[in-house]
Amino acid sequence: MKIIVPTDFSTVSYNALFIAKNFAKASGGEIILLHVIEPPSASFSSIGENLENGMEDVFVAQLVRKIDNELHSLKSAHDDVKIKIVRKIGDPYKEIRDTAIWEKAELIVMGEKGQGDDNDLFIGSLTDKIVRTSKSPVITVNQAIEENPIQHIVYATDLKEEHPRLIHLLKQIQRLFNAKLHIVKINTRDKYANDLDTMVDLRTLIDKYEIENYTIETYNHEDEEYGIIYYADQVKADLIAIGVHKKTGIRRLINGGDLAEIVAEHVDRPVLTYHFG
Repeated sequence: MKIIVPTDFSTVSYNALFIAKNFAKASGGEIILLHVIEPPSASFSSIGENLENGMEDVFVAQLVRKIDNELHSLKSAHDDVKIKIVRKIGDPYKEIRDTAIWEKAELIVMGEKGQGDDNDLFIGSLTDKIVRTSKSPVITVNQAIEENPIQHIVYATDLKEEHPRLIHLLKQIQRLFNAKLHIVKINTRDKYANDLDTMVDLRTLIDKYEIENYTIETYNHEDEEYGIIYYADQVKADLIAIGVHKKTGIRRLINGGDLAEIVAEHVDRPVLTYHFG
């Protein structure tokens, strides 16, 4: 498994690296540790060559050396897993997207916020855009996570859309970690469904995709996003999985916000998002 980990050397990007290591170790895979340097002006080419200002050229050269040193130090500190260093100069979103395509990444793991809670820097300003557009599944990481195997996965489904690629990925993750999959349908006041009917639909889903080592359940809460969060707390989930709509880049709008984004911002667990539709 090839895993892209964009880093700005912030705490959340370190947390993302720990999660990525779990997957790399379990799959015998490789981490692509990526940092993108944004040039100070449009006067630099894609390889950092100065086109106009000599002082800016010196600044970028010094920054490149500093970043390369930090990347190699980070790689050395995690020598128990295969890590490939990639350093780019350019637009971070484009470079992350292109690197994932070029490397044929099976997973992107990145922090939910950048350096400091009040700032949207390298990671924070990019995560939502990557989630919305990435062809690879994305795991977003917020709070500090210990380097432990994934044992419990929550898959939140509304049963209105089928997510075959996501389900296939979840079965793959189950095999890697021998994890239990907890499939849940959140019932809200305005979108309530009969529990008996819901359980029939959940069992149909189980049979169709031949899912093993699972639980199925309905969970009642006023808000779908917080229902997912509280249910994940209840089962002590190590990972939450939510489908993301391919056309709009969001699963759907809940109270003016993106469900996956809201969940990711309010949990100390990684959130896996994958396009469907």
